[in-house]
Order: sequence, then C-alpha cells, then structure tokens
Amino acid sequence: MHLSLSPGSEPNPHALAALTHAAESYAIVASQDIVDSRGVKLWARGQPVSAALQQRLLERRLKQPVEACLQAEDGVTPFSLMHDLQALLESTHPLAPALRTQGRELVAQLKQMPLHAVAQLLLTTAAASRPQALAHAVTGMALAGAMTASRQASSLEIRLAMLGGLLHDIGEIYINPAFLDYTHALDLLGHKHLVVHPRVAQMLLTGLTDYPKALGQGIAEHHERLDRSGYPARLGPDGLSTLGRVLSVVELTLGSINDSHAPLTRASFALRVVPGEFDPTWSAFVCEAANDAAEDFAIDEQPEAATLAAQLAEIDHQMAAAHQLAKELNEQRRTSQITEVVADALHRLERLRVAWNALGLWGEEAVTAGMAPGERLELVLAESELRQRLRAFHRECLLLSEGLTEAEKFRLSPLWQGLLEPM
Repeated sequence: MHLSLSPGSEPNPHALAALTHAAESYAIVASQDIVDSRGVKLWARGQPVSAALQQRLLERRLKQPVEACLQAEDGVTPFSLMHDLQALLESTHPLAPALRTQGRELVAQLKQMPLHAVAQLLLTTAAASRPQALAHAVTGMALAGAMTASRQASSLEIRLAMLGGLLHDIGEIYINPAFLDYTHALDLLGHKHLVVHPRVAQMLLTGLTDYPKALGQGIAEHHERLDRSGYPARLGPDGLSTLGRVLSVVELTLGSINDSHAPLTRASFALRVVPGEFDPTWSAFVCEAANDAAEDFAIDEQPEAATLAAQLAEIDHQMAAAHQLAKELNEQRRTSQITEVVADALHRLERLRVAWNALGLWGEEAVTAGMAPGERLELVLAESELRQRLRAFHRECLLLSEGLTEAEKFRLSPLWQGLLEPM
C-alpha cells in the first residue's frame, strides 16, 4: 500500500477512486493547482474533481499530496456533525441514554472542535463510499467524548477524544473495499491489508494536518490491547497512550452493538471476558450503560454447550501441541523467530483457556431448561466470542510466521490447523 503523503509519490488508487466517487454527490474541488513532480499542471485550482482527474492522476508522481490539494465544500461539515450528534442523542440507539448523561458537554465541545480541511475531505469521502461509516464515526466521537467527560477531564482532553472517535477509521479509505466487507471472516490476505489502517490514519493526520501528535498516536492504537494481543504494533500497557486505551474500548463497543439483540450486554461481555485486554477505567462506562439498560434477555437461538466444549477441547489440543513443540525447540536450543511464534501462540491460548474456563459454562449439563435467561445469553455470547477470538488468533499466528522458512511453517501448521473450521 502506498500513500501520497510526501512530494514525488503517487496517489493511493483506492483513495483516489473513493474521492472521485464522493465528487459525484458532493462539491469537491481543487484548492490549489495540482502539479506533478516535473512541474506539469494536471488540474487547475477551483476545478471540480471528476473521473477525468482520476485518470490523469493515476501513476503520476505529484508535487504535493492530492489530499492537500482538494477541498470538500459541502458533505461533512461542523454543522452536519452537530446535527448528527443531536440526532444520535435523541434517538433510540442503544448508547443514547448513556451518551445523554454527557450530552450538554458533548455539544459544547463540538462547537469548539476544529475540523481540518483534510479531515473534512476524508470524512466526506468515507460517507459517500460507505454511508454507515459516517454513523460509525459520529457514534465513536460521542462515545469517546462521553467516556472522557465522565472522568472529569479537561475540555482539551474531551475534544481530543471526540476527534479520535470521529477520525479513527479514516485509514480504511486507503484499503481495497473488498477487504472491508465484514459479513464474512477475513482471510490472511484481507487481514494483512486491514491491519495497517490505524497506521495509515496516523500518517495522514501527522503528515497533512496540524492536529497534535497525540491524536495520530491514539488513533494508531485503536485496535491495540493491553495484553499485546492487538494490532498493528502489539503494544502493551507501557506503550499504549490514554487516548489509545479510550479508542480501543470505543472500537470494540461499536463493533458489538450492531447486533439487534442485547447489544450493550454483548459489548460489556466482550470487554470483560478476557481480563487485562481493556483498561477498566474506560470500559466501565460501557459496562455501567449495559447494567442500566437492563436489556431483554429473551433469545431465539438455543445455546450449544457441545459447541463450546468442542472449542475448549481444541484449545487444549493446541496448547498441548505448543508445549511439545516448545520443549523440542528448547532441547535443540533454537532461538530463531519460530520460538517467538510458538511462545506467543502458547501465551494467547493459555489466556483464552483461563478466561473461558472461569465462566463455568463448560459441559452439556450447563444447558438445562431451568437456566436463567441471563445465563443462557452468556452461553451464547461465550460461544460467539470464542469463535471470533480463535479466528483472530489463527490470522495473527499466520501473520507472525510469514518470515519463517517453508520448513518452519510446515512444522508450525499443526498449532493452528482446524481453528477456522466450523464447529
């Protein structure tokens, strides 16, 4: 993936296509002459963006990044964001009641929140490409701001959090849209593309705006986890900023509340199920919102304890294989990357094993006609969460092992073989 963030570089083709598409719905014009690296003018200032510009810029090295040369005259604006925020606060969205507790503060801070021209351009582009992206961004802005405001933070800290929530996914514009279809599990290729979007967003904001570096850093960390199980840098508690901790909770929450049934309960469960993943200072806001919501626990699906038991047995099998391989490598005194992959796999499997075992829901006898609705729902949530985490574990191990030799990859393959198979 390449970005047009420095002189003499080519525009990203996916971003360029998205910008051109957005120009079909919104007024996007050149804010200055667009000139290539040889000084040839490709597009005049004030001229609207069109498919002709897209064709002209492809495979051309530009004197200035294309994002710095364009301006969205309508689309996402401070006024439209205020309208969207107020609509969210007054809506039946699952988070709306919790957000309304800080609603007055959110409105006040949004009035003072700077929206850089590049940020406005990219938000408008995202909204045109995927309409749900803007709703995701506005909800992220409100949630990050409300979480921060609830901790008696300063106005500057609240606005920084709101900007982080609003802009955390702008890097997705630079990814092949085929890898943004979340209706099915990503393969390794899709995962490799997706994991760079936090870093892309950081580069955009640091290189093309005057926002503080803390904003870009926090956004770069919104998929990180305190136990080093996140991406793209696998940061731990010492490397994760306050804003990054806030945004990681925001991202997980927004991803969980898309379900129509008990969305806040699902988010709260996901935030708590593996201790040490998220900062409780910030996850508490969502967990308290779930408690206050008292969502209906009636569910149509019958929880399958046998499925959970099979998944736990698979973890036990993989752990035994990892322990055996680690023992063999230690006896051979191997210190290459293969030992790091095995150690990481073993650590993450052990954490999953401990976390799910602590739920006390294993075994066929756990599902009985007399189970309380909350217990039945927890069983369903546990099965769903474990399935997702095993898939993520599989992809991360494959990604880590890319630098190994083919012989080493073959040796490691039993560690995660079958983890993506339906259970």
